[in-house]
This record gives sequence, C-alpha cells and structure tokens, in this order.
Amino acid sequence: MIMKTKLIYILTMVFGMVLFTNCSDEFLETETQSSYTTDVVFSNPAFTLNALYGIYSLMTLDEMYSQKLPYYAALNSDIEVVAFGSGDYGDNGRRGIGNYLATPGNNEIARPWNALYRAIERANILITEVPNSPMMSSDDEDAKRKMWTYYGEALTLRALFYLELVRNWGDVPFKTDPTQPDGSNFFLGKTDRDIILEAIIEDLQEAEQYVPWINQHEAGTPERISKGFVKGLMARIALFRGGYSLRAESNTIERGSNYQTYYEIARAQCLEIMEQGVHGLNPSYKDVFMRQNQLQPDRQFYESLFEVGHGMTRSGEAGYYIGIRFDTSPKYGRGTQGGALTLPHYLYSFDPDDSRRFLAVAFYKYDNQGRMEIYTDPSQYRIGKWSVKWMSDAYIAANRNAGNKLLTGVNWTLMRYSDVLLMFAEAENELNGPTALAKEALKEVRRRAFPVEAHAEKVENYVNMLGSKEAFFNAVVDERALELGGESVRKYDLVRWNMLYEKIMEARELNRKMVYGESPYEHLPDYLYFMYRNDDPEDLDFSALNLDDDWGDTNLPGYSRVEWLPGLSDSNKQSFIDWLNLMSSGLDQHPERHLLPIAQPVIDDANGAFTNDYGF
Repeated sequence: MIMKTKLIYILTMVFGMVLFTNCSDEFLETETQSSYTTDVVFSNPAFTLNALYGIYSLMTLDEMYSQKLPYYAALNSDIEVVAFGSGDYGDNGRRGIGNYLATPGNNEIARPWNALYRAIERANILITEVPNSPMMSSDDEDAKRKMWTYYGEALTLRALFYLELVRNWGDVPFKTDPTQPDGSNFFLGKTDRDIILEAIIEDLQEAEQYVPWINQHEAGTPERISKGFVKGLMARIALFRGGYSLRAESNTIERGSNYQTYYEIARAQCLEIMEQGVHGLNPSYKDVFMRQNQLQPDRQFYESLFEVGHGMTRSGEAGYYIGIRFDTSPKYGRGTQGGALTLPHYLYSFDPDDSRRFLAVAFYKYDNQGRMEIYTDPSQYRIGKWSVKWMSDAYIAANRNAGNKLLTGVNWTLMRYSDVLLMFAEAENELNGPTALAKEALKEVRRRAFPVEAHAEKVENYVNMLGSKEAFFNAVVDERALELGGESVRKYDLVRWNMLYEKIMEARELNRKMVYGESPYEHLPDYLYFMYRNDDPEDLDFSALNLDDDWGDTNLPGYSRVEWLPGLSDSNKQSFIDWLNLMSSGLDQHPERHLLPIAQPVIDDANGAFTNDYGF
C-alpha cells in the first residue's frame, strides 16, 4: 500500500483546545495545562501549523467536502443528478436540495452553513494573530517565511469557504474578524455578494505573495494550498463575480457590474499558471482518476492544484456516493450507493473516439457476483470516474468485512489544470474573441482526449473552425461538460452563464428524443450488443459495443444483448419520461431560483440580523 500524507489525522493542538484572548478572571482560575492563549499558539511555526491543520481538518467533515458540498449542494445540472425515485423527488432532505425543492425547514442545509462559518472562524483567528506574532519581529527568516505561508493558506481557505457560501446562498454575513468576547460581532447582517467576492479576490492577491508554487512548498502535495490554487481560485471567483446570479433586491437573475474587469483578472491569473509551467496535464485522462482511487496524490504532473485530503475509512465518499455502483459481493465487499447519476444524452455528447466517454458515464454496474451488468433503465447511469475495482487491496479487504458503508478516503479534487486551461480560453474569448491563445488552450485539453491519429480532424480542424466569439463560447460550454463532468463544477458554470434552467430543460428534451428515436438520435440501436474480453464478466469490451450503430434484431456469435433506449417498452419509456420531468422540478416553479434557503434554525438564532430572500 502506498503511504499517503493525511492532513486531517494530525492532532490539532489549537482548535481542539480553548482559545481565548480577553477572558474573565473566573475562566483563568479554571484554566488547565491543556489550554493555550493565542500568543502561545501563534508563537512559533510548529504551533501555527497545527492551527492551520485545524482549518483543513474541517474540510473532511460529512457536512463539508466528504459529502454535502460536492454531492448535494453542487447537483443538479444538465449532466449530474441526485438519485431519486418517483415517490421521493420532493424529499425535503438531500434529494430536495438536488432537485431545487429545499425549504427553510430542510434539516440538511444548516449543517454545511454552520461548518463553513466554523471553518471561517478558525481562519479568522489565524489571519488575525499571525501578523502580531512575536516571531514576525525575530531574526529567524525561515520561521517568518513559514508563518507567512500559513497566513496565505488561511486567507485562501477563507476565500474558498466564502465562495461556497455565496454560490449556494447568495448574500450572506461577511465576518473577517474573530468573534469578540463582548458580542459586538455576534449578529451580522448580510453583505452583498459582489462586495464579498471583491474582498476575497483582494485577499487572494495578498495570499499569492506568501504561498509558494507546489514544487517549492514544504509539503509538496496538492493536499495543501499552493500558489497555483491561489491563482486558480482567484480566476474561478472572478468569473463568478463577472457572471450572473439571482439578486435579492429584484428577485431576478442579473450580471455583476463591470464584469469585464473580472474576466481580465481570470485571464491574467490563468495565464500566469500556464506560463509558470509547474502544473500540467497527465497524458492519460484515465490515470488521473486511477491515481485518485489508489489514494495517490499527484506529485508527478501536478494536474491537481488542490485536493481535500481524506483518509480511508474515515472520510470521503468518492467511489461510494459518486462513482460506479457495486452490489454487495464476495469479491468487492459491501456495495456502494452510486447515488450521483448522469443521463444518456451525456454519454452521446462524447465523440466515439473521445477517451473520456466511458470514464464519464457508467451505463453498467457490478452485480452481487462482481460481474458487469448493463443497465436497461436509463435513469440509473452513474459517473464512471471512481470505482471500488480500482481501489487499493487494503480498501477492498476492509470493505469485505464492513458492516456499514466504508468511507473510501479518496481525495476530493477542487481544481485540475484542465479547468485552468478552459477558464483561460473562456476569459480570453470574452475579452478578445477566439484568438490563437484561446484556441491553443482548448486544443491542449482536447489533444489528451483523442488519439494522435484523430488530432487533425477532432482537435485542429474542430477548434480552428470556431470563427466567432459565440461559436467558441459554445464550444467551451460543451468542453467543460466533457472534461469536468461529475466533478461538481457544472452547476456553478451554468449559474454564472445564466443557462441552468435552459440546459436542464434541454437535457430533458434530448433524453426524451433518445428513447423515441427522434432527430438527432435516429441512429441509436434498439438493442445494445456487447461482449467481454477473454470471457471475463468483469471486463466489458467497450470497443465492441454498437452504441452508435443499429445492428438490428439478430443473434451475433460471442455477443449478448439488452434492450437499448429506442428499444424499451412503451411503459418503460413513459416511466423514464416521468422521471425526467421530476428531475430538478423545483426550477419548473421558480426557474431562476438556483440558491438554497437559509435554514430556519439559523434564522432563529440570528436575532433578527437577517431573513430569507428569493421568495423562501
């Protein structure tokens, strides 16, 4: 088993203890040896690093990046769907979040809100205390450099947490100082999201002065913040600031003012990452996710700019909630839920030669004997980037003995280099049209996706034919879906482009056309013929599938077959259509309402400082 540095399992000496600055005499009288004042905690790099780990550790919680933020808050889009049945689409829990049906009474939405503000409080303490540390006036330059690095990491983490709050709830309280003992900043009203986004961009501009590139960072791992992610996050926030969102004042979707300024920021930050040459693409798209499943942080290509460092059996649901579904079996152990779904039209949005196609979409599962079984129900397709089959022997062995779900420990990647290339292409096109620079960035992503012999047609010619700003933008919209599907990026892209409901409605219609064989899907087969390599029922031969060809109703030696989309019975087609119409159904009533309500207990505890907006 390959060893993996895990941030979360280093004991944090600050945030598991009592921090105080102006405490009462009574409190001081009951102080124990395990309590530390902030002047002690931030007196040297070792203690400060432990305080920083206390911020990182919260990111691994179920209510943060182990489950709630990437798998519920970030779904649904036109290519990603929270699993639900016909009877529970209106569930006011996790499924209600994904289907835009959550109300203030939803008992799930308070947890990520509270966890994000808890993490922000920890960051605020570090950001406030480090500049005042006696270490900063010492002659130990190496120690000061470390302290400033940790300060920059905390600034970046706080910016990330505020981005999560803004893109999920809109205007929120903006707290940048630690909670004061006198209660003066207990109850803060909401701050306009544009002000928040502008402020955290400024924080990141400061942070990049202190945080080194990943190959110069003391950790040398994507599980810690490095300069590439600081810049990439700045670009992501800038594009969000320059995009559209639902505004409380008008209850309509509007674009932020002076949006081109923020596209310029995004372009500049992405270009600097590209020119620095530290981060690059792994030549194999599949290997990116194989490494993730094997718990191998990318220290070779540094395609991952930042990953939330989970721990096997302790946190992380990539491969359990999102990924290929496994029934419980003797070989692989306890089954996986695979509760994040995708749709048939996404499978068919890929060119047949695109190597990403069968990683993005798993139209099959592993049954209780560990055999691959093709779905005949088109509402059951999963994201294929994470799989128990690819995980370590240690995980599979533990999973065989698991009485309950076994958390995978697979890191959650918050940004890959391909995202940077596509953000640059988008920003460059918005500012200057489809220039050679914009086209080259798009080509770089596509070159990896296609075999060399297809580059002339499907990379060079495809991109060079994008002659207008609109055509190039639409190509970027499509490419971001192809490249980043299942990675909790798409919904927020569609929001900032003001395309969320439009694309979801388009997805419903495309999938309806598929099962009825209507244009542009007249070529789809009634039966999918398939075979296994070397008669191994765990090894589907993807090259032998007739996904794009109708072979009719026949018997072919060596092949098995199942009913495929147009070949479904009329009743199964109608069941699928009914399911599609329930997907994201909250938007049918409120097409603009992509934001979550604030949970009622949070409102009740706010002492009147803020209320819900957006018609909640």
